[in-house]
Amino acid sequence: MPLSTLGWMDAPTSTKPLDQAIPAVDDGREAGRGALPNLVVIGAQKCGTSGLHYQLGLHPEIWMSKPKELNFFIKERSWNRGEDWYRAYFDARARVRGESSPNYTAYPQHLGVPERMHSVIPDAKLIYVVRDPLERIAAHWVHNYAKRREKGDLHATLTHANTSYVVRSQYHMQLQQFLAHYPLAQTLVIEQEELRTTPKATLRRVFEFVGVDPGFSHPHVGKQRHETSRKTRASRLAVRLERLSRTRGGRVLPKNVWLAVDEKLARRRPIERPDVRLALGPDVLQVLREDAERLRELTGRDFESWSIWDA
Repeated sequence: MPLSTLGWMDAPTSTKPLDQAIPAVDDGREAGRGALPNLVVIGAQKCGTSGLHYQLGLHPEIWMSKPKELNFFIKERSWNRGEDWYRAYFDARARVRGESSPNYTAYPQHLGVPERMHSVIPDAKLIYVVRDPLERIAAHWVHNYAKRREKGDLHATLTHANTSYVVRSQYHMQLQQFLAHYPLAQTLVIEQEELRTTPKATLRRVFEFVGVDPGFSHPHVGKQRHETSRKTRASRLAVRLERLSRTRGGRVLPKNVWLAVDEKLARRRPIERPDVRLALGPDVLQVLREDAERLRELTGRDFESWSIWDA
């Protein structure tokens, strides 16, 4: 069965008019010229955070970082770059300033994220996007398999202690790490399906939560950037071409040239959707089911469409 994706999963980040822009930097050269964010989309991975980031950035009162994922509060990623480096990605003139880093909800793969976040931005509002836990795991595996990061037995891969497939779908457990430092009133949990089926109403709720005009209208607000595609597994040549395109010399060529070369030479193979339910087994399914039950109790929502409830 081929995978289909919506723009809510893969939409590009937005841009602001030039008179609002601050330089996008990655080395701290503009240190101190920005401000700290007061909104963080903390996850979950493969739940439509890119699309939400884009939609938030359309609002004139909201500044969303570019790039989307700064991973500042992850010690192994960007923490040591310092607060001034982080500030440089945000415009102090915006009422709401945000970033979206799904890796923030990858405990215990990344430890200490909520503690670091609270030490810097204790008043920030947090948005957590979730979806059917099994669907998320399937999308996560396909993403990695397409990039040749995975091979071998599916059960062993999904349940290996060094991977985060299962824990990233334990939404209640991930959220509890943040609720030890942030009050529930500062968090908003939404479903990816809401962004697909009732996007305008859902975005209005999001805008109200972050404190901006909920009646904002834009041709692209609430519009599903629908694109149906079949995921493909990269060949070794495709991987080499992708790496080459990111080098200093490779960036001289326009992106469409690299896309054309990839299409002609890479020889990618279609990926079939994995049966993660069968691969995970009853014990892991029970763990996910119990976590989803606790999320129900915490949020007061039933998540009735999730396949995790099926026998």
